[in-house]
Amino acid sequence: MNTSSDPGKSGRTIKTKMLMGMFTLAVGLGALSSATAAVSCASVPDDKRFTALIGPNYPAFRDSVDPYIEKQCGTLDCHGEPGRGFRVYGFRGLRLYSQEAGLIPGIQQTTQEEINANYFALISVEPETFNRVMAQNGQNADILLFLRKAMNLERHKGGALFAKESAPYRCITAWLRLPQDPTVALGTNDKSFCDKAKTQP
Repeated sequence: MNTSSDPGKSGRTIKTKMLMGMFTLAVGLGALSSATAAVSCASVPDDKRFTALIGPNYPAFRDSVDPYIEKQCGTLDCHGEPGRGFRVYGFRGLRLYSQEAGLIPGIQQTTQEEINANYFALISVEPETFNRVMAQNGQNADILLFLRKAMNLERHKGGALFAKESAPYRCITAWLRLPQDPTVALGTNDKSFCDKAKTQP
């Protein structure tokens, strides 16, 4: 019986098997990478997609809610500085840029444009959640992030600003319950809570 072997042939067989194994591994990794990319990649941004906001009563915000928010949240060491996602403009802090007006903190009073900016900044923090609350006539407002942070139920650098059922809380939630109709005003009792909130230190 011939027990001799061809070393060259044996070496070529081993090399071929190694190459085939490496090729199979490369194909498998490529397929896995493609599948992962297909799952993890976000869709192409759509610049035509938007969330239509259900805006709460604007006059009540302007006259009763904005003065409190501006006073409590609008200083330069709080939301009245440019680095914040939720920015509050006004007399005490950040001013809305205007080349003509040249607004300076502590000099000119809060402008109508700044109140408008504060209104849209607040209702845009969580547009979908805000819409759900407004669609229910302001019920279940405690799910809103800006209220949860103000009560320190969510981590808030400024700590707790007010407690549930306090004057500021009653003022803001009464505003959210108002119809959108700008001719509808806060009731006497609700307005008294807003007046009290505005005078708090």
